[in-house]
Amino acid sequence: MPKKKPYQKKSFESTGAPNDTSANLYITMLMSPAWGDLTNNQRVLYTYCKAQLYAEKRKPEPDGYTGNRENLFTMNKTKWCTLYKLYDVNNGKGFYRDMNALIEKGFVECVECGRFTRTKSVYAYSDKWQEFN
Repeated sequence: MPKKKPYQKKSFESTGAPNDTSANLYITMLMSPAWGDLTNNQRVLYTYCKAQLYAEKRKPEPDGYTGNRENLFTMNKTKWCTLYKLYDVNNGKGFYRDMNALIEKGFVECVECGRFTRTKSVYAYSDKWQEFN
């Protein structure tokens, strides 16, 4: 059986940089009631979190976590403020409001909160959005 060629990025998807990552979104999620209940800012945050999931080469190792480590990603102020420019420096409340909405709707769960320890928060992707009414 011939070896399958790796996916070739299309010019409208990417600049073609070798270190480029994707953020796959499927129509069943986009058409779900949970996705429909998100604001546009929350949808954009989810998309950047998804890109972060695939961009992190070294996965975090939170204490006592028994789930799939492939679903883990980190997010901190440097990423959501400086790197991705999603929120202003003084708009931490906006980030936490939107991240809490992603948690409430079942897209993400907080595995380890770094807010008070001044460390990166660790999140995991969840499929609970499929049960959202």
